[in-house]
Amino acid sequence: MFSWLQRSRLDGWVAVVPHGTTAQALYLHWPADSRPQVRWACRLDWSEPLTSLRTLRRQRTLQRHDRLLVLQRHQYQLLPADAPEVPREHWPDAVRWQLRDLVTFPVADAQIDLLEIPAETNQRGRPSVLAALAPRLEVAPIAETALRARAPWKVMDLPETALRNLAALLEEPGRGIALLLIDESHSTLVITANGELLQARHIDVTSAQIAEPDEALRQQAFDRAGLELQRTLDSFERLFSRVTLSRLVVATETSDAFTDYVRDLLYVPVVRLRIEDCIDFTGAELDNGLTATTVSPIAIGAALRRA
Repeated sequence: MFSWLQRSRLDGWVAVVPHGTTAQALYLHWPADSRPQVRWACRLDWSEPLTSLRTLRRQRTLQRHDRLLVLQRHQYQLLPADAPEVPREHWPDAVRWQLRDLVTFPVADAQIDLLEIPAETNQRGRPSVLAALAPRLEVAPIAETALRARAPWKVMDLPETALRNLAALLEEPGRGIALLLIDESHSTLVITANGELLQARHIDVTSAQIAEPDEALRQQAFDRAGLELQRTLDSFERLFSRVTLSRLVVATETSDAFTDYVRDLLYVPVVRLRIEDCIDFTGAELDNGLTATTVSPIAIGAALRRA
């Protein structure tokens, strides 16, 4: 009834990425014939998510968008596992049981989602999975808050899968790519090929540490991160010998010093991410002092979601 009074839905996703008591929200539209376009991005006070979501819904008409939330690191675990030798519809329950001793919460009532790693990418020629598990105690309140704000989430995503979307945009045909994000709490490395997430790793090095004014402390952070990168890429080469990496892309707001350091350390080419080369910010409304270089790559990657 009175359908002409209803406002049509808008293409693209609104992604919300909390980080402690703050968050970033971003709307991205991806036309079929051009680069993805950021339409707006803003910072939110996440100390009271309900209030912030209600305000954002009024200011940005969230009800017209598909909305997703990216979980924070402490709210989930992402673990590799062998693909169970059971019919695919039974994989989640089988993997849940398989990983029961590797998670820090009861798996019986945990939310679980599986990312299949294609068999043709690994040395054994068998499929494997990355299992994302989140305890219900973590995700239920987040879902309830969004419902109360009349802006329920359509998807709950992970930083690793958000970065996978961004890495896939940077891939060269037939080759894999590694993407390292260094942010204020830790660093995240993802490796993808053909748009699939093959490997992910957290590295306990922060943007403040690699920009440390004290040269000795800064070098310690460089060495620690460099060693973890070497180990991870060596491990990847053994496990995924059928995939050739084109390069490592480093996403950081700090100087080029760390990028230059790992360039001399690794066997793959190393470049710094220039987000404006792959994402169109023309006309974007960036609030609260945000710029193209300070918009969260995780928010961009999450909003790159196709379905």
